[in-house]
Amino acid sequence: MSEGYSPKEDDFTIGECCPEENTFAGKIPRSHENAGPGIRIGELSRLTGVKAGTIRFYERCGFLEPARRLPNGYRAFHARHIYQIRVCRLVFGGFVNKRLRKISMGIIRAARDWDFDAYRKETGRYLQAVEEDIAGTKKAIDAVLKRLHGGENAGMAKAAEMSACAANQQLLQCADAPECVCSKKQAAALVGVTPEAIRNWERNGLLGQTEPYRKRFYSQWALDRMYVIRLLLDNGYSMMAVRSFFAEFDTGDGDRAAGLLMAPGESEALIYRADRYMETLLHAREKAGKLCRLLEEMQSLGETPSV
Repeated sequence: MSEGYSPKEDDFTIGECCPEENTFAGKIPRSHENAGPGIRIGELSRLTGVKAGTIRFYERCGFLEPARRLPNGYRAFHARHIYQIRVCRLVFGGFVNKRLRKISMGIIRAARDWDFDAYRKETGRYLQAVEEDIAGTKKAIDAVLKRLHGGENAGMAKAAEMSACAANQQLLQCADAPECVCSKKQAAALVGVTPEAIRNWERNGLLGQTEPYRKRFYSQWALDRMYVIRLLLDNGYSMMAVRSFFAEFDTGDGDRAAGLLMAPGESEALIYRADRYMETLLHAREKAGKLCRLLEEMQSLGETPSV
């Protein structure tokens, strides 16, 4: 992608898309499928339903392969560009979280390079990541609902006991704890974050502390807690708000904990925001499926350029 150009996150939503992402605004004319005069940007805009300014933005970012220049200086696009723009529309159709955005950039690179093997690999990786985020979000919502509704079961009671133990002994999980299940690296992979993110949560007191220079392991309770932390951060809450939430959440006062996440004048409850986030993830799964199915159409154009 273009050196020295750093697109802003908000720029990814400027495209004007068709109502259905899996259809073009107009069918590709036969004359545009192979070599010829090419497609002017106005025609390309009509075919894809994306504004000319957005197409130029995609070019500057390096999301599209370079267009051929005609003797009069105009750019001549071709059928590949239509599919590359279609991929961009599906990827940038709505922001979910930074992890999925980072993975999805591999799909755009593969489409730009017209590398079918890489495209198949990256779309599969993206779909898997979306499924992991859906599963993790469900766990986080379930954990919060149990506490907010006062329905502490044996697992939540155990969590409270472990939290008290952590406060007294400055330990949450350690190598000889009875319910250790994974290392920091393994936990990060399961939750969908980096090990450094978990260290940051620990430094902010969200996961307790361990003795210096002692390797730490994490129980299923700790993993469930991480899912909740990530859910809150992905929904735009600050680290200070998350810390305040858990300070009350760990005492069993779910109503007060949820209230701390309500900014003055804000009407959206925590669970409503979580449900809306889940809807966004489900929508991302639909788009991931469309990206996977798009490969067959792209392969129909062949391996060689159409200009």
